[in-house]
Amino acid sequence: MEISNKVKLYRKEIDEKLAGIYSEGPKSLLEPIQYVLKGGGKRLRPILTIFSAISCGGCKSDVFPAALAIEILHNFTLVHDDIMDGDVIRHSQQTVHDKWDEGIAILTGDAMLSLALKLLLQLKNHKEQQMSLFIEGLLAVCEGQAIDKEFETQLNVSLNDYIKMIDLKTGYMIGLSAHMGATSTDIGQDVCMKLRNYGRLIGRAFQMQDDYLEIFSNNENMGKSLESDILLGKKTMLMIMALDENKELIDSAIHDSKKDFKKGMSEIRKFINNAGIAEYVNNEINNNINLANKEIECLKINKEFVMYFSDLIKRRES
Repeated sequence: MEISNKVKLYRKEIDEKLAGIYSEGPKSLLEPIQYVLKGGGKRLRPILTIFSAISCGGCKSDVFPAALAIEILHNFTLVHDDIMDGDVIRHSQQTVHDKWDEGIAILTGDAMLSLALKLLLQLKNHKEQQMSLFIEGLLAVCEGQAIDKEFETQLNVSLNDYIKMIDLKTGYMIGLSAHMGATSTDIGQDVCMKLRNYGRLIGRAFQMQDDYLEIFSNNENMGKSLESDILLGKKTMLMIMALDENKELIDSAIHDSKKDFKKGMSEIRKFINNAGIAEYVNNEINNNINLANKEIECLKINKEFVMYFSDLIKRRES
């Protein structure tokens, strides 16, 4: 079976399992949890977890609970992030706090984290090690979000600061997916670490690409609200570079976007293109994908499953 067909099959299995993972409980938790977990998404992280295990000689059934746990953890962070950022659209549907309220959204995220941890108890191989990795990943993602929030009120944020933040917030989670998949097998620790590094670099490229698309794509294509990042002063890679080049112009464009978002975004897009920032960021995305591939190119494993994600990011449009 072609890898693309396996992706479709695994995505369907993941969707079906997530849809029924919490079927009894208070209505105020049951409805929003099912709403989030049935809301869709690319399911990149759980599929990478499975593919990493298969690449190392493992099987889907042994790692499936970990894959589901990582996807629930990811969605937990999104529910809470949406509250903090005031976003109203996620995965092409209303965010939980906007559809219900902030209290329900906080409880929903907390309960989802509990469901993720409960899934890890089902693991058969190297359970303690995988649980330790998961807990470390949870803290890293929280730290990344904390730094992201701190950046909103900082006047000067360097590209190195930005890389540190996305390596925690996005890269760590995708690295965790590959790491846990490999750890579910009996492969050596050196291979596990190489796959972790591959995932983190792919995650870095993915976040840079996300930053690019949030400037040059639209809400419909991305399936989430894009206005909040500009209005909150989020320090994405493109905005950091644009502010370094011409702070006065970008500050003025952000001010304009608060009154007329389309006008402000048009000014920002024009400057980012003309200043060569868009080209630079796209080159950095490709550089990180190439670095990721080099991490695993000499490994004696079935690499084609994992490297599917390198090609996926290169083709990504939303």
